[in-house]
Amino acid sequence: MDLKRLFLLPGALALALSYAPMLPVVAQTPSAPTGQYQKHRINLNLTDDQKAQLKQIHESTRSQIDAVLTSEQKAQLASAKGQRQQGQKPRKVWASLNLTAEQKAKIRAIREDAKQKSDAVLTSEQRQQLQQQRQQWQQNRRSRQNNSQQTPQ
Repeated sequence: MDLKRLFLLPGALALALSYAPMLPVVAQTPSAPTGQYQKHRINLNLTDDQKAQLKQIHESTRSQIDAVLTSEQKAQLASAKGQRQQGQKPRKVWASLNLTAEQKAKIRAIREDAKQKSDAVLTSEQRQQLQQQRQQWQQNRRSRQNNSQQTPQ
């Protein structure tokens, strides 16, 4: 593994953790999402109360992360939303923000806190189902990374 990828790993992990709390909410939206979220759709059979709590956690997390970013980084992130719809990967968007080590640490802590709060909202069965799905996503991601590294150039 080269040094560049080694440094991207913590950022990728932080990004993955930031989306994890949002997945249960996305999985329960009445209209079927398109694109990237469609393949992450799982049914946790959330109650209306759980949906409301997870939505509040997601909104709080987003506002806390926004408070860490500079106005320039917020503008970059907003313009990158359109690029994400055109297929740009979220990891690349976050990497392009050139976050300081302090910002990365704060965002990582915010995302971990959101993950813990989200997990606390779920029942043990829902947590187990979500954990299994997260492991599957990680395994699929590793498999894709290995396949892309093995392709001849």
